[in-house]
Amino acid sequence: MWDDSWEMAEGHADEAPRVLVAVVPSVADWERVCQEGWYRIPLRRTPRRIGAAYLAFYHPKCFDELRWAIHYYAPIRRYSVVPRRELLPEDVDHPRGDDLYYKLELGSLQRLPRPIPSLRLRRVTFIHTDLAALLQASEIGDLWRKEAPRERLWRGLQLSEPRALYGASIA
Repeated sequence: MWDDSWEMAEGHADEAPRVLVAVVPSVADWERVCQEGWYRIPLRRTPRRIGAAYLAFYHPKCFDELRWAIHYYAPIRRYSVVPRRELLPEDVDHPRGDDLYYKLELGSLQRLPRPIPSLRLRRVTFIHTDLAALLQASEIGDLWRKEAPRERLWRGLQLSEPRALYGASIA
């Protein structure tokens, strides 16, 4: 879950540091990031791989001038798992107060050289990418890892059964 041997399994050992892009669901959550230096992810909604060196922030519609784009990122300093009521003591009576959350403690916010807009309407929750792609992207679609056709075919062959590749007539 933390890294799933990402470097070894996918051959990314010499590449740029990993980045997790996460949606900022509300203005209050963004204020916590800016003022208190942490971000939360419900354990039940955590992506399969959460380990990363940086967290980048996608802002949805409720953010006016920041909306539908990534403008900021920050280094992740520490992960911890805590109940919601500990993270948000002002909401102690919340129905999900006992739910567990990852608390990602962050370093200083860094503004991207240029915003990364979402040019097509898409629902963003988490995107796994790397720092080089984040710094070079001109739109959100550039953040997803592109796989060469030969690598995609080889991965497909490894995951498929012979029957699926050659038809049902093969025993």
